[in-house]
Amino acid sequence: ESLTSSDLTISSSGYGSFLTASSDGTILLKSANDSVWSDITNDFGNEGIHGACLTGVSELVIVGGNGTIWTYEMQEWTNRSVSGWDLLDVSFLDSERGIAVGEQGTILFSDDGGESWDYRDAPSEASSSRITDIEFFSEIRAYAITDEGGVIKSSREINTAVGFLWNMQYFESEGNSDNLGENLTSIEIATTNKFLLSGKEGYLSMSKDGGNIVTRQTIPLHNSTSFNDITMMDSFNGVAVGSNGSLLLTERSGEDEQIGFEVMDFSEFGNFVDYSKGMLIDGLFATVNIVMFGIFLGFFLGVSLSMMKTSPTTLKEISQKRSLTVVRVAGIIFTVIGVSLLRHLVPIIRNLGLDGWEYIYAPIGIINPDGITGDLQFENFLFLILGISLLLLGILFASANGEYKKSHFNIIGRDIIWNPWGVRPLNFVATIYTDIFRNTPLIVQFLFIHFGVQIGALIGDPGAEMLEDSSNFILSFLRDDILSNRACVSAIFALGLNSGAYQCETIRGAISAIPSGQMEAGRSIGLNYMQTMRLVIMPQAIRICIPPMGNEMVNLVLNSSLAMVIGYSELTRKAKLINAVTFQVFWSYGMVLVSYFIVTWTLALFLRYLENKTRIPGLGISGGS
Repeated sequence: ESLTSSDLTISSSGYGSFLTASSDGTILLKSANDSVWSDITNDFGNEGIHGACLTGVSELVIVGGNGTIWTYEMQEWTNRSVSGWDLLDVSFLDSERGIAVGEQGTILFSDDGGESWDYRDAPSEASSSRITDIEFFSEIRAYAITDEGGVIKSSREINTAVGFLWNMQYFESEGNSDNLGENLTSIEIATTNKFLLSGKEGYLSMSKDGGNIVTRQTIPLHNSTSFNDITMMDSFNGVAVGSNGSLLLTERSGEDEQIGFEVMDFSEFGNFVDYSKGMLIDGLFATVNIVMFGIFLGFFLGVSLSMMKTSPTTLKEISQKRSLTVVRVAGIIFTVIGVSLLRHLVPIIRNLGLDGWEYIYAPIGIINPDGITGDLQFENFLFLILGISLLLLGILFASANGEYKKSHFNIIGRDIIWNPWGVRPLNFVATIYTDIFRNTPLIVQFLFIHFGVQIGALIGDPGAEMLEDSSNFILSFLRDDILSNRACVSAIFALGLNSGAYQCETIRGAISAIPSGQMEAGRSIGLNYMQTMRLVIMPQAIRICIPPMGNEMVNLVLNSSLAMVIGYSELTRKAKLINAVTFQVFWSYGMVLVSYFIVTWTLALFLRYLENKTRIPGLGISGGS
């Protein structure tokens, strides 16, 4: 015989007891100490009941509209309501700690069995959502869902208990979206990282990794079935209930049965293209990212280095502008500083255990003297460069006699000219840079920059943290697609630093083609060297060197394929991954060739247009065009 005529829509179990209730306030309790159901209905006003949870054998908490909260203990009801939005569900971990959720992102926490409640901040993405279901699973994890398809979770951190801090779960399986696009009705936790979701329109899904990947499960019912709740009796057996009396049982934690391996047929080119086109498009965009930023970085370095290389200022000119006393004092100071820096490195170099010609590798050893267990100490390399430079410069300045002339030596009948005062400092620095990057393989530079220097971690990680709260489209793109990918940052720097060395020589050649009278004219009207270069020389030089610069940029696009050696998923790496699945080598690399051609041909057309628009009239042989 039924104890009530009300529709029972709420249930809870625990401590050997069972509870069921209706939204109109009817509550039935079967305590572990009793063999029959007891009607403990109370007058809760007109707010209605939306959720209930047992906190003991005969103790429970209910929540309802407009912040309604009641506790039942010692066979008495006590009103614990708080003002605010409707509360939709409540869950207790034990007899003391519980969480209630509701409208407008409401999250309440209690640590005294429901007697008092404190507000907790919901994630900004869920601050205005209806949080419809909550599961306080364990000491380290709690999950809740919104009716818009979002999942929020709270985890115990070092000094913070679970339930205090809440974060929105982003789903990799949904393109890193913060919602599943489904009207969710309940969540059931099987293990710390495994949960099941139910919803409208036949929606049952499961995640095995805390929500990163959510997989929809097949059901033996029509998709019009709306599932209202799902519960697990243990780690494997569970029940899902839905509309029209639907009831599904599982003995596999809700997971679809394995039907064996599905072998895809790639013998038809159409099927192969359908499978691979998405990966190749992703690889194409990844290639464009590193090429675009690599071109900008290389061009900036090329212009800067070319101006340094063509700088006419020598040590003689610098010294002649100052008194001999100042030059000698500066030389003594430089010598002392240089010796101090080198003395700091002596014990480090001695501990490297090198002998004879092995000392040529000392610059690498001093950066990472402790090997894989130690940190990179770039300051040691800086001390070495500055120490040697300041020591040599200091000796030269300290020995100056005010004449700053060339020295002639006769060695084995040959006249040797020694002219240290003719050294151009800026030219010397730029020459060292270009010699290093033009005389080492690009693939080795990729490996050294990414795995050795770890520039992706040094620059990418801090940069992503700085832009963490940025909502601007461009800044979000930089954070999510560039800085958050260490391999991408390393690839950009490897391409940019290498290309900068070659672009430097190209632009330097263009500067050399400008008549010297242009520089003299600029200086005669009061411009200094840098102003003359920026306003007079460089605009003409850039126009002259567009064709060879275009060739270098196309070469940079092709060199981007080497980024695969550091694990960056550009076009060539995508082709390799496609090969591993399809074994269609000709098709894979053929489509990659087409993709590279599209990129480089488009770039070449743009550069050809730019060349025609910026050609200096009357300069050069155009072949009649």
